[in-house]
Amino acid sequence: MEAASKTTAPEIQVMIPSALRSLCTGTARSRTAGLCLAACDVRGLLAELARQQPQVHVRLCDERGDPRPHINVFVNNDHVRARAGLDTPLMAGDVVTILPAVSGG
Repeated sequence: MEAASKTTAPEIQVMIPSALRSLCTGTARSRTAGLCLAACDVRGLLAELARQQPQVHVRLCDERGDPRPHINVFVNNDHVRARAGLDTPLMAGDVVTILPAVSGG
């Protein structure tokens, strides 16, 4: 019998950029572009994305699993850089939005 119970990671909605939706399997191909992944922090969320949606992950993250320089990650309305970076904790009900940088002139 186990003495300690395992902590369950909360389910987090992840919004995928429209340009990558066609690479997703499952629900992310819908208009809402949302995936539901379980993770305790942003780093864990990206690892879970790599496991479930590897075609998308390689376009968003480098070989270390960090977001590429042109990729912005938001938890609710806050950029992760303004919080704890990839160690930003996630709670049930959070929405993580992944956006490529937009530039122009």
